[in-house]
Amino acid sequence: MKFLSLLLPVLLTTSLVQAEPPLLLKPGSSQWNELFDPPYAEPKELPADLPLRKDLFDLLRPTVERAAGQKVLFEGKLRAFKNWAYFGGRSLDVTGKSLKLPPFENDDTSALWLRTKDGWRLVDYSAGHSDAFFLIWPEQYGTPRELLHAP
Repeated sequence: MKFLSLLLPVLLTTSLVQAEPPLLLKPGSSQWNELFDPPYAEPKELPADLPLRKDLFDLLRPTVERAAGQKVLFEGKLRAFKNWAYFGGRSLDVTGKSLKLPPFENDDTSALWLRTKDGWRLVDYSAGHSDAFFLIWPEQYGTPRELLHAP
């Protein structure tokens, strides 16, 4: 019986430590809409005609073009959530052909942006990689996990 009386506080403490903190702002509230732009309540694909999509790719493009040695287009999913944006896709040449980028001679490209008080900033990226290294970004940068795992 003593064991159970000791175990219960440990289990309760453990579950409280592991629980997600409650949201301070509710999606759709005026505060949420002011803080997050775009104010998506969950990770969502940025429409192709949204100027933000072009702005984010313009921040990524110079770094990938240096590696490619030529103009680059991007194909894939660009999602935003809270003050984060994530791209997972491919780098292509201007004709739409796959680019073979170093170090692994493939077109895999990932990028992570953060919206700061000074605007959107490219936080990290990789082109030509072969692993899902970006899965560490929630631990490394505090990126919302659901942004990287959204369908």
